Amino acid sequence: MSDPSYSDAIAEVESILGELEGSVVDVDHLAERVKRASELLRICRDRLAVVEVDVAKLVSELDASDDE
Repeated sequence: MSDPSYSDAIAEVESILGELEGSVVDVDHLAERVKRASELLRICRDRLAVVEVDVAKLVSELDASDDE
């Protein structure tokens, strides 16, 4: 199964948070939901790290072309 897009992952995390805030949750279900939220947050963090490197590279290339 492929990872969800960043926006889909964030939406699912928000949904999980709403679910956990909105009612009493069975402990077994709570553990599953927290684990899923953790996985989604890891996906988001990894995507943001890749984007940060890409943006830094692009800015560096722009700065280099301005110096020419």
